[in-house]
Amino acid sequence: MNPSTGTTGRPVSHRATAASLLAGITLLALPAVAAAEDFRYVVRPGDNPWNLTRRYLKSIDYWPRIQEYNQIQNPKAIPPGTILRIPVAWMRAEQGTARVVDVQGEAQLHREGAPVAITPGMALTRGTVIRTGEASSLLLEFSDGSRSLVGENSEVRVGNIRHLKASDAQQVELELRRGRLENEVEPARKAGGRYRIHTPAGVAAVRGTEFRVATSEAGMRAETLRGEVALRNRRGEVRLRAGTGSLATPGQAPQPPSGLLAAPQLETLPARIERLPFALAFPAIAGAQRYRTQLAPPGAPAAVASDRLGTAPAALGRADLADGTYRMRVRAIDARELEGLDAEREIVVDARPEPPYPNLPVQDGVAIDERIEFRWTRSIEPGHYHFQLAADEQFQTLLADRERLDEPGLVVDADLAPGHYYWRVALTTTDEGHGPFSDVQRLRRPPPGPAAEAGEVRGGRLELRWKSAGENARYELQLSRDAAFSTADFTFDAQQAALSIETPPPGVYYVRIRTLEPDGTAGPWGRPQQFDVPHNYWPALLLLVPLLLIL
Repeated sequence: MNPSTGTTGRPVSHRATAASLLAGITLLALPAVAAAEDFRYVVRPGDNPWNLTRRYLKSIDYWPRIQEYNQIQNPKAIPPGTILRIPVAWMRAEQGTARVVDVQGEAQLHREGAPVAITPGMALTRGTVIRTGEASSLLLEFSDGSRSLVGENSEVRVGNIRHLKASDAQQVELELRRGRLENEVEPARKAGGRYRIHTPAGVAAVRGTEFRVATSEAGMRAETLRGEVALRNRRGEVRLRAGTGSLATPGQAPQPPSGLLAAPQLETLPARIERLPFALAFPAIAGAQRYRTQLAPPGAPAAVASDRLGTAPAALGRADLADGTYRMRVRAIDARELEGLDAEREIVVDARPEPPYPNLPVQDGVAIDERIEFRWTRSIEPGHYHFQLAADEQFQTLLADRERLDEPGLVVDADLAPGHYYWRVALTTTDEGHGPFSDVQRLRRPPPGPAAEAGEVRGGRLELRWKSAGENARYELQLSRDAAFSTADFTFDAQQAALSIETPPPGVYYVRIRTLEPDGTAGPWGRPQQFDVPHNYWPALLLLVPLLLIL
């Protein structure tokens, strides 16, 4: 009987062990996390406590302990196939390292002396303390392919990284002092493999899974995405299957597992992003309080280039993201801060060179001149501008398409009918090529002002009428003896489509009318009309009547 576990060494069939033997070392089917710190060895012919100790244990002095620990009655004739349990602490191991695969932002290592910036390719040994800054992350990889992503504002101490001599199995111990770790642990195919993350509130232990751990002053949380995690402390233990999570606080047992929030639906998000920073809305997740968006290069494992939190259901991206292809990962966060299942998709950021800012006409402005002037900001990058004017917001019907413009503006001489028009501008540089267009700008071409009917002189007044432009329309009229209206002899405002004024001096006049917008913006002038103000001879004739009577 094993005094530690209450089991006895027992033979197993060679058929059962043949498929799983690896150089005589077998890890039998176990739960995802073994509670005992024992290595399980399957005895081969000729094995005994002395030669096993010599091959795999720290000292030959351990052979009596193996015999006693496993209650071996006849050490010289142990039946092949017998399972021997050996405490891992007795076994010979080589110290390993954690390799830095990628770094984003600011990350430092602390051992002795001044902090040192962490760079890709570094090998971190036991006792090294890792600290990441704001908007920073780094990716660690271990010899078996397992990886840990250290999030922003985190502190991690590298503990034991060992390779057991008996099976070359890897054992990893990390201490998460603050912040977050996201882990992908390769299944322990060799006997004795394990992966542990220690926090002040508890320990998360696995033998092969994908999971997250975060810790703060309030406690720790663990979320399992694949496989199973044992979360335990002095007060108790819970098993977290895929899709569940738990919280643990110092001095209290871990909370029972609860389901993680569902992954968001990202199918409606655009595949190409041309403006930074971005916020791309998606359907809300019931129970979500916040959402996390992570962006990393696709393909090979890498650190996170952008990690942003928001309260609205939207995928977020930083303003300083470099152009390129990214793997986007989005998840919802519940009221207990447990982060849910990931939704992933690939996006392309193509935001450079950044477009100029449109200046003139202003957004939703009114263009009344025959020749419309367009202007935008001048780029500090050398290059050319690409201007487009269209009759539709999708730019399917182009009215002007001018490339390789050197100056930040141009005048469009086009006979545009009344209606709405759309324009945009982009920058092309030698280094980055053609960039995205600016936000679409809309302008309105109002209808021309009404044409006046023929003026009528009646009772010493000039009466003018024209077609109404609407119930609340206002008008501006000009009278001039010059058909080109180089100067206006008279200017009037009218509240309705008619005007009565004192008859001007006799002569030939031209009148033009334009409509005034409610905000005072004037529309284009209507077509000028000509009319005559005749001479009034009746006063002179009346003076002649007395003379005629005298004669």
